[in-house]
Amino acid sequence: KEVSCPSPRQSASLSCFRAVRESRSLMVDAGFFSRHDALSAEAQSLLYADGALSETQQNLRSVTSAERSAESQRVANQRKQAQRERRIDRCENSWFYGTTALQPQTWVYGGVSAKIARQKAKLEADRASAPSLQSREAALEQTIEDLKAQAQALQGAVARRRALETEAAGMFESAVASAPTPQLHSLGKSAAEWQAALGQEQALAAALVEASRGCAAARQRYYSAINALQRAHQTNQGAQFNNVLDGSEFIEHMQQGHRDQLMQQAQMEAHQAGVVLTRALQSVPPAAAARYPQLAAGIGHVVMPRLEQNGAGTAMMEIFGGDFGDAVAGMQAGGRIQRNIGVLAQCEQLTAQQEARVNALLQAVRQEAANAAATLQRIEADVLAEKRSIFAALRSRCGGVAAVAAAPVATATAVIGSDPKDHMAATAVQAAWQTRVTGRAAAASPPVATAVAPSGPPVATAVAAPAGAVATAVAA
Repeated sequence: KEVSCPSPRQSASLSCFRAVRESRSLMVDAGFFSRHDALSAEAQSLLYADGALSETQQNLRSVTSAERSAESQRVANQRKQAQRERRIDRCENSWFYGTTALQPQTWVYGGVSAKIARQKAKLEADRASAPSLQSREAALEQTIEDLKAQAQALQGAVARRRALETEAAGMFESAVASAPTPQLHSLGKSAAEWQAALGQEQALAAALVEASRGCAAARQRYYSAINALQRAHQTNQGAQFNNVLDGSEFIEHMQQGHRDQLMQQAQMEAHQAGVVLTRALQSVPPAAAARYPQLAAGIGHVVMPRLEQNGAGTAMMEIFGGDFGDAVAGMQAGGRIQRNIGVLAQCEQLTAQQEARVNALLQAVRQEAANAAATLQRIEADVLAEKRSIFAALRSRCGGVAAVAAAPVATATAVIGSDPKDHMAATAVQAAWQTRVTGRAAAASPPVATAVAPSGPPVATAVAAPAGAVATAVAA
């Protein structure tokens, strides 16, 4: 069964319909705004979670690397101990390795007994350092577990904040949709029109980018054809030099055949360049060309070169003409190669001109797209300002007070859009990281007293207000 995807305009209409439907089901009153403010305040109190999570993950990577290094050192220490024990046992119990006369490498170092003493001293040093290595590795492992727990809790805090922001934004849109103004309708219509205009400009720019890439690919094909002809010219010179020196006829014929192959390869590359260039120029949008006729003038002129090739006459002269015939045929082939190179150079220059025109057209379209994006951004800012004005009017109509941008408040509410464990983890992590974020979040906010209730009836949260503000009790 086919499923049709809605267009952007249909999606916007559906979103507006959902917002209106939700606004009808939600009572926009003082409790509504209290709930919205509580959600926003708690989301504000969890802003630290993103930075703390990034820092914790970085620390976890560093500590994990250090733990691997500590483990390598411990394993190396154990390996050295086993190696030294084997050496000591071999020197003490083997008649061959334990006899100094049979171990000349120990003669200048005090013999086997001195070797055993040195190995025992090193073994004792390795054994003495083993506990510190083990304790360091264990400490790093414990740190890794703690950091993993912190990272998991911070991920829950981030998920909690996003859920809070999503519900608060939904409440905001629902309230605004319940009391739209003519100004908001006008701005929404303008935003939709400019969004469509921006989409058209971006589509034109994307098509011109592909056309520019096609022109560049055609130029590369022409370069490859010129390169093939240059190699053919070198091969032809080699065949002529071999003919002058009266060298091997077999090698000379091989060079002549390779020359002809390179000339045919150049013809194929030139043909492909013309095909690629034709497709590229056909992809130039007519709307862009009609809008900028001066920039688009000359776009579409494609040259399909037909290069000269060595025919049967040249081959017959080289086979049956002897050295003189080889010389004449080689000179004729060299002239054809040089003329072909000139033709391809002209084709490459014409293609470069086409590419320059396409790029100029592309820059003009991109400028229009940038202007449309800037205008759309200004209109969207006006839309947001109008929505905030509507929201503030509804708040004042319901007898509410604008939210005070004071201390971040963690309210005891049910988890929104996530598991209740995420709420508990977020509150625990906020308390655990209070000392870590003193300079970032706590410095700008007065102390907050929170009452956490992961389940059961709602709990009122007492908020310590800043100096000059009114202390309020927010009921979840």
